[in-house]
Amino acid sequence: MSLDKNKLKENKNNDSRKRQSWFEFGIALLVVVFVNVISAFLFGRLDLTDDHRYSLSKSTKELLKGVDEPILFRVYLDGNDLPADFKRLRNETKEILNQFRAYNRNVDYEFVNPGNLPSDKERNELYKDLISHDIQPSSVSQRSSNGVSQMVLIPAAEITYKGNKAYVQLLQSQQYVSESDEVNNSIQNLEYQLSNAVRTLSRSMKPVVAFSMGHGELPMANLYEIQRSLYENYTLDTVTLNENVNALRKVVRGSDSSYTFLPKYDVLVVAKPTKTFSDKDLFVLDQFVMMGGRVLWLIDAMDADMDSLAVNPQAVSVRLPLGMDELFYAYGVRINTDLVMDIRCRPIPMVVGQVGDRPQYNFTPWYYFPDLIPVSDHPIVRNLDIIKSDFVSSIQLLDNSDDISKTVLLSTSEYSRVKNAPVIIDLNETRQEPDQRLYNRKNLPVAVLLQGTFRSMWVHRLPSGFTKLPEIGYRDTSLPTKMIVVSDGDIIKNRYNRNDGTTYPLGYDSYTNTMYANKEFLLNAINYLAGNDDAMASRGKSVQLRKLDVVKSKNSAVTVKIVNIVVPVALLALAGVIIYFVRRARYIKRK
Repeated sequence: MSLDKNKLKENKNNDSRKRQSWFEFGIALLVVVFVNVISAFLFGRLDLTDDHRYSLSKSTKELLKGVDEPILFRVYLDGNDLPADFKRLRNETKEILNQFRAYNRNVDYEFVNPGNLPSDKERNELYKDLISHDIQPSSVSQRSSNGVSQMVLIPAAEITYKGNKAYVQLLQSQQYVSESDEVNNSIQNLEYQLSNAVRTLSRSMKPVVAFSMGHGELPMANLYEIQRSLYENYTLDTVTLNENVNALRKVVRGSDSSYTFLPKYDVLVVAKPTKTFSDKDLFVLDQFVMMGGRVLWLIDAMDADMDSLAVNPQAVSVRLPLGMDELFYAYGVRINTDLVMDIRCRPIPMVVGQVGDRPQYNFTPWYYFPDLIPVSDHPIVRNLDIIKSDFVSSIQLLDNSDDISKTVLLSTSEYSRVKNAPVIIDLNETRQEPDQRLYNRKNLPVAVLLQGTFRSMWVHRLPSGFTKLPEIGYRDTSLPTKMIVVSDGDIIKNRYNRNDGTTYPLGYDSYTNTMYANKEFLLNAINYLAGNDDAMASRGKSVQLRKLDVVKSKNSAVTVKIVNIVVPVALLALAGVIIYFVRRARYIKRK
């Protein structure tokens, strides 16, 4: 009976334990189901990476919340035979799109390998379509057991939303960096590139960008490329001042006969004027800034171009009489009347001899065409490639206002010099070895971002009777605004062949077959001036490329092997010994 009672008691305990186990299992299952149901409606993640690579900017999150219809990202970068750096670009692109989809279930994506398309005709049509939207192919060398092979990739994304399409170049090519750094810099800009395309497709009203005319600015043929690139995102216009006080502003008259003045354009581009601005036109420009208008100034201080050297190997460059010195002085900068020469420059072809009746050419450095270097960490120029320039002047930053912040965006190299006006430009200088003692000026500013509250150039210079007229709406202090001053008007100029009507890409050097980052710089500048400050902030993301220190790893190879092989085994053995003695002390009866 005693044994039966013990057995019955043991069975009851077993049943109790079973019920408790099933109860705990049921509770755990309910918790899992509850968490999954809640997670379908709520999203959160903890990014512990030092460079915050898995965090989207606030503006991108707000943008994604507004996507109210399905949006498809088709990425043309896939395949098992991709080089390692391009696999990393593909994986990071997928990670960004996964983050997009986490914030909005309308986001969908697919990765396509163009090489797997059924026919060559479809593949060629796809390439032509992408190239027509400014997507450039990339030629990659890949080593294998059979030698070195060339692979043509076209890393791009096609975004479709509400029946409209936008295209994004995923790889931002750069001249003076390695392929790994080029891919890494492209990864840093992925969020900005993709979110900016979504912003373009989502925008109901486009900002207005106007190009000033009437003062010898660049003709439309030389502005075709920048305007074609702006067309999808902006409404474009041209404006001639003609001393009309309302040329750049909208006038709203109230019921009480009061006047309200608003900028007519979001951004005004002044592209390489060559004729003098009258005082009335300067007043119109100044008051546009005072109303909060934003301006991209692309100004040549000197009259210099290669056409003047086509017949004579020497030319004299003199100051252009634009009459804008006081305007820029009021805004805190001075475009100096000089020409910058730089050892780090673009080459041009020069005749070095003749064989029969055919001249022989050789490329020689042309020190008046400096390579402009992005020197700031500002989103406008972050991770940008070198900028092409023609006859650029230096910019002086003035200390005449505490209300204006100045950020140098582009500069020359550390091997620069200046020649003050008038400057004799001689083609024979290309045949001479530069005297490095003369090239002792470092990083001369050539593009500056100005932000803050500006003072009018007309303060205390106009009669009070005029400034107090309500229909004039004169302001002597601006609303908070911003502008960019660049001391080279040709930076926005695309080459145009008048004979056959061919237009060359902006930033393309036909002599060396090299693409510079002029278009990217100008688009970023206009985007920033147009008010996409939050969007530009995503260009500030820094993704660290943590490379292996080859020398250090070689020197400490033995230590690393010991730590990785011996230490884990020793720790396991120590844990086993400790567990053995603990169990021994607990279960062996002491005599």
